Amino acid sequence: MRVMICNQKGGVGKTTTAANLGAALARAGAGRVLLVDLDPQMHLTAGLGLPAEGADWTVADWLAGRPGEPLPVPGETGLWLVPGAAEPLAALGAGVPTEGLGASFDWVLMDAPPTWSEAIADLMRGSDLVICPLEPDFLGLQGLNRLLRTMQGAGLDWSRLRLLATRVSDRLAVHREVRARLAERFGESFLPVAIRSSVKLAEAPGRGRTIFTHAPASTGAADHAELARLLMRGGRGARRKGTRT
Repeated sequence: MRVMICNQKGGVGKTTTAANLGAALARAGAGRVLLVDLDPQMHLTAGLGLPAEGADWTVADWLAGRPGEPLPVPGETGLWLVPGAAEPLAALGAGVPTEGLGASFDWVLMDAPPTWSEAIADLMRGSDLVICPLEPDFLGLQGLNRLLRTMQGAGLDWSRLRLLATRVSDRLAVHREVRARLAERFGESFLPVAIRSSVKLAEAPGRGRTIFTHAPASTGAADHAELARLLMRGGRGARRKGTRT
């Protein structure tokens, strides 16, 4: 299963989702899980306690098919990372080959940069699912509409898009209202799992850990574990292909 985690709006929890969903899948017995840091800012790499600079083999090599080995994520079993590279993906242009990427893994989770490029469009076309994390408020809706317009302009199918509410507080009326609107508009494309706002989730990257090693009893750990179970079931909001990617 190849999953792109994407939103052109920054600060919505893309990297948090990638790191902790990957750890949740590995811990739930989903098989070998690969995280891919596509963002030149390399926050996923740094937030997992790995050097963000000077790696011998990076995402640029992975995309080019050059031989190399992903790095094991510290503190986790069954979870690996393709470290990021400072070069923007836009430099690759169109025609990024996606066939066979991550073929030795059961799950591949790609953390996309907020900047759109033809390379991102190619990787999205080659994905089984596209998860869009968004905070359920006015600005979150603005960012979602921008992504939908961009995808439409690139000729990308929305059928694989899944929306994930992040940084959620049920005490905020706007969060409740926007989530209800998203569920009504997008149906099963709006995932029934919400990632609640959590201090522990915000702390974890600074410690170089996933939420499961930093605060395993937290709501952040529980929410990502629930999201992993949903995707593994192939239930509502997650159609799983029969082939391994």
